[in-house]
Amino acid sequence: MSTLIKINKYPRLYVNYISGLFFLAYGFVMLDANGITFFSDVLMKELGISASQYSNLNAVVWSTKALSSIIIGAIADRTGLRKVLVVPLLYVAGLLSILVSFANSYVLVLLLRFVWGFCVGATMSMLVSIISNNLIKNDLGARSGFMSTGSAVIASTLGPIILTQIVLRYSWRAAFIFTGGIIIFIAIIMHLTVSEVHCEKNIPQPGKKGLFLKSVSELMHYKSFVLCLIIGVFECAAKLTLTIFGPLYLTEIMNITTAQKGTLLSIMGLLYIPVSFIIPALADKFGGKRVMFVTFVICSLSPLGMILFEGKVISVWTYVLFGNWAAATVSIFIYLIPGQDLPKNLIGTANGIIMGVSVFFGGCVCPLILGHIANSVSGLNVITSICLIMFIICLILTALLDSQKKRV
Repeated sequence: MSTLIKINKYPRLYVNYISGLFFLAYGFVMLDANGITFFSDVLMKELGISASQYSNLNAVVWSTKALSSIIIGAIADRTGLRKVLVVPLLYVAGLLSILVSFANSYVLVLLLRFVWGFCVGATMSMLVSIISNNLIKNDLGARSGFMSTGSAVIASTLGPIILTQIVLRYSWRAAFIFTGGIIIFIAIIMHLTVSEVHCEKNIPQPGKKGLFLKSVSELMHYKSFVLCLIIGVFECAAKLTLTIFGPLYLTEIMNITTAQKGTLLSIMGLLYIPVSFIIPALADKFGGKRVMFVTFVICSLSPLGMILFEGKVISVWTYVLFGNWAAATVSIFIYLIPGQDLPKNLIGTANGIIMGVSVFFGGCVCPLILGHIANSVSGLNVITSICLIMFIICLILTALLDSQKKRV
């Protein structure tokens, strides 16, 4: 292990190593976050969970992820540190996932997932920041895209097959033991082999209070920050609508079995792998605005297919082909554009706010509302229409972006 620790003496090798390690870390965190969508029918049957309660289990994770992103992002800017924040939280997150496997009620699962969300909320921003401070050349978009590909490969492609097989052979409890154990193992490796970074601190002026509020006030003067914040809300809402209710569409409208659903979701993830890497890399070359606009046009085809071809095979394939594309824009509007446009001492706070607000409204409030709609007779039809509208809003807001260092 001491050999690995010395990798940081070789900058190019080290940044490649941590990029690969963070690929795994983010992939397994997202696998754990989205895991119940792969075996939703089994979990709902065993614990007697309704569609709205199932939605709550997803929403509660994103609500505390939102809070965590904002709080830890502000702490990161204040301390200038990253590793000391993210590694202990990953240890706790892994332990909490294992504890879920012992839960025997909906309320206990809800509580454990509530705390779990807080532990992982700032994972992406902390890991991107560590990579950003170890770059050899200006390729943050490509590297953050590669890290996001970890979610595509592990959480979206391999995850559905692996977790559904674990659930079918053992139980849904074994799935949480699997993901929790791996997260703890990755945290150990990060603890032993990743060096701390020392970023520029956001130091309060003597005699003045309210540093966080002053930072927020300053950020609100940047047009790109405000637009990226609003884009984040609607992107997260639309994306998670497809993530949470897409699998229900497959089982309830298309009458697809759990095993078939796992296979389709894995194909969906496999097709998304090159997308998750190429889109952020293209943003390095052609600009975030252009690349996001085209991406939002493409991912709008997923809910549009469900609306126009409900109950037909073509609706399944529009979902499988384009249902994940929106996630590829996350590194652009959270990290790439703010990283180019904002003062360095405010980037951690900006990342945390965009992620936190997006996740709270898009990942918590929206699913809670849509969960109640899903209980109605035509609930899924309404949900897909709302999803399409949210993608159209993202298109309009992206067109208004002017990625320059401009105060308003």
